[in-house]
Amino acid sequence: MKKFKILTVVVLSGFLLLQACDDDLFDVSETFTFEHEFVVYSEETSAELTSLVNLSQEQDLINQYGSKIKSIEVQGVKYWLKSFTGSEEQMMNTLQLQVANPDGSDAKTMVQLENIALHQLLNSPVDLPINTEGVSKLEDLVEVAPHSLMYFLDVSINEVPADFTIVFEITAKMTANPLN
Repeated sequence: MKKFKILTVVVLSGFLLLQACDDDLFDVSETFTFEHEFVVYSEETSAELTSLVNLSQEQDLINQYGSKIKSIEVQGVKYWLKSFTGSEEQMMNTLQLQVANPDGSDAKTMVQLENIALHQLLNSPVDLPINTEGVSKLEDLVEVAPHSLMYFLDVSINEVPADFTIVFEITAKMTANPLN
């Protein structure tokens, strides 16, 4: 009987100790990257493309932790051209990448660039200056279910045709609590 009382006290003490522990104690943090490609082909000097992305289908980490994700923090964005057919003088006059809700509403600018020589980007990743408002929007959309977002890409070029594939790579840190 004495052993039972001691065991009961130990078990109850363990539960109380776990209750008193900080929730952050069980957090898991992992850094991951996700990419998105836009194929730009246009006979016009400007092109507008949209793309709906569901990261829970594309990223095992997002699928694994889902509703247990506590935060997403974008750490960097890179871009480059995966393919390019054009002259060395062909320039991207402007580039704007926006992120929006999955239905396309509430778009926020994430990246805005001007006067980029396209041939220099072929297979040459470049770190991008990022807009805080657009990055915050991206983080919020990736953090909560359904982990979906819509990208809008607007480009204008100095020569036609436009024929290239542009890749955006986002590096982010996810914090989740698998016990919640």
